[in-house]
Amino acid sequence: MENSSPFNLQYSLKARIVIPVAMVILFIRFMSRALIPQMENIPVLFPQTELFYAWVYKTGIIQFLVSDHWAGAVFDIVMFFSPLAFIITLRRPFIVLFWLLALTYFITYNIVTGHHYHGLIGVLIVTIPFFSKDEKRFNLLWEGARYYMLYVFASAALWKILRGSVFYTDQLSNILKAQQLDLLLQDSDSISGHIASYLIANPQVGHVVLLINVLLQLSFAIGFFTKKYDRLLLVLVVLFTIGNYFVMSIISVEILILAFTLLNWDKVQALADKYMRKQKVTTA
Repeated sequence: MENSSPFNLQYSLKARIVIPVAMVILFIRFMSRALIPQMENIPVLFPQTELFYAWVYKTGIIQFLVSDHWAGAVFDIVMFFSPLAFIITLRRPFIVLFWLLALTYFITYNIVTGHHYHGLIGVLIVTIPFFSKDEKRFNLLWEGARYYMLYVFASAALWKILRGSVFYTDQLSNILKAQQLDLLLQDSDSISGHIASYLIANPQVGHVVLLINVLLQLSFAIGFFTKKYDRLLLVLVVLFTIGNYFVMSIISVEILILAFTLLNWDKVQALADKYMRKQKVTTA
């Protein structure tokens, strides 16, 4: 029988909210035809020079998974069902297995596409705390995931500031010219197309948008010193994701899974308990 201590109840609640979101992210990638069996006709190239990528490539695992349809299919099935098994049983070996498979998929995707895609980092980071059911270890790892998210946003702002790009009036306009060319040629009447056209034609306005973006990202640095503004930061994450999609056509939804670390889980637990009590009264 599962221990009903406050920590175990909250551990269970987090697992059964966060991990299903990770599964949804994988399902979206399946619908986008970006899972391993869907990459089997793509030649495996290796432009990366990082030692870890080189080591994984030399093992031959990536080449095998991509070249053998059934191996890739079994891999994906297990990757989907291991988190489901964890949600049902809360047995840690299932979440560890899921993390290892998700990491392998992440590396495979980057090697095959020859691109350092970062979206799934959120899934990998937020999954790690569930490796432990010890309260102190779990909370420490959960805090680590929160700090990682703060670092992602704050460091992005510092990168723009220290490189000086934030002070260049035509910066966003030039980025859009290079990055949104296909959009402007194929779908210029879309909302994103109109926004890109306007910002390219009005670089001063684009510069203001860039400054707002940098200030938004830099505001996450406050989270290193206090949790008082976590609710506000949660709203800013959502606004950033929406703005990033319409301005840059970049889908940042996958990073939203890290935003769960900004929630006040005591309040979430209280709401869940209130709902359960209401359900018991209704069915009595």
